Amino acid sequence: MAHFLDSVLTEYDDSLSSDSYIDPIGTLIIWSAFGRQVFRNRINSISNDVRNFTLNLFHHYLVKTLIEDDDEDARLSHALARQYQSKDSLNFKQACLIFLENVFVFSILRHEKSQNVDSTGILGISNARKLWANEDRPPALIFTHEPAGQILVRQLGLGVSGRYKTPLMEMGFFDSNYHYHKPAYQTRWSDAEKLIIGQPKSALSKVANKAYDFLKECVSRPIQGGKLPFGDVPADLTRAYARAFASPQAVGSYAKEFWLMQTELNQGAAGAIFHVLEETEDLSPQEAVEQALSHDLAPGEKAKLEHIVHLEPFLADCSLLFTLMASRRTQSTDDIASTWAKFGRDAMRLPRISAAVSEYADLPAIRGTEGAKRLRRLLEVANANSLDAQIRALANYHGSVMQSRGQVSWLNVGDDGTISVHARTVSLPEPDSRTPGSWHNSYYLPQFSSFVNGLRGEAA
Repeated sequence: MAHFLDSVLTEYDDSLSSDSYIDPIGTLIIWSAFGRQVFRNRINSISNDVRNFTLNLFHHYLVKTLIEDDDEDARLSHALARQYQSKDSLNFKQACLIFLENVFVFSILRHEKSQNVDSTGILGISNARKLWANEDRPPALIFTHEPAGQILVRQLGLGVSGRYKTPLMEMGFFDSNYHYHKPAYQTRWSDAEKLIIGQPKSALSKVANKAYDFLKECVSRPIQGGKLPFGDVPADLTRAYARAFASPQAVGSYAKEFWLMQTELNQGAAGAIFHVLEETEDLSPQEAVEQALSHDLAPGEKAKLEHIVHLEPFLADCSLLFTLMASRRTQSTDDIASTWAKFGRDAMRLPRISAAVSEYADLPAIRGTEGAKRLRRLLEVANANSLDAQIRALANYHGSVMQSRGQVSWLNVGDDGTISVHARTVSLPEPDSRTPGSWHNSYYLPQFSSFVNGLRGEAA
């Protein structure tokens, strides 16, 4: 199950989409590939919070330390040894990560009213809050990788360790089975050790010592009844967790240089955007990328941004045309042409802007993927010989996307040019909000902005 969720959460797979209303013409799989090449799989829609990056690394550091610890008091209890055989087994490491995540979440809840503790963005906090409020069954910790120990549904995939697994793998901290000890990983862990325990008086070092002693005790001695009441977790440990991970900004204040060095997101195309966002807040994705292009960049890095600048107006207009088609229960292709004109576009709009991206399906970022097939199909749609033909081709293309998902088309175009919508209609945007050349998709710029804001190390 965990491997299945890895593929869902870390790499967008259109065939796994469960909500057809998110992406009716299947462009997410196209634009996300171009966004990933800029951010090199470090930032995406589910991994963009510096606190969660650091928390995940911190917990892996504790697990790695436990595996390497040969002392008598770091050996597994008989019950855990029977269940997991070895500290280096994947299931044991998963159990440790879930256990530590739960300690963290409940620690935040215990100290939520303390100054500067911000629970926003903490994965599992809503479920934990319900458990916390249940006076009949106060929260308890269970050491297991099984669902019984998870406060978040499908926590192995949807918790911190699941959502932030791919970025840490891409950086070279471990592989998919959480093997930490390959030679290529050692420099990364040496750097992580300096961050976590390199400054003995730091908040992170203090929580590291307390958390490791607690983890070691929990795995070496049987937990009576199999459940550890959270009230029995040492208060100084929970305070240390809350202090070290009080907010993304609190973490950014001590982890900024570390993460910039590990992610290299202050270099190349991502770095140009990083410097733009550091200087100016509240920029749209279009503004951020266009301003980043004015920076001095190596040709290959500059091309990553230029690809987006050329691609997005095309994808945005394909999306807009479909929105017009799906905006009324019944209308004609002539009606669409009239509305299309109100948005400042005519029959030559799609052919004209498609020319700049005609070779993009063969670029390394997308070549050979389902996204490349989609892009080629959209280029064919754009180059149909009339607006009527473009509308019909886009409807057929939409139908093929929905069929690949096992879902039904929203609409169809009759021989007489009547467009019939079978699903719920969608709202038309205002023409001045979708002027020619404007963007519709994000390319992970809002997520990167969130990451950068955390690195500022200032109060939210």
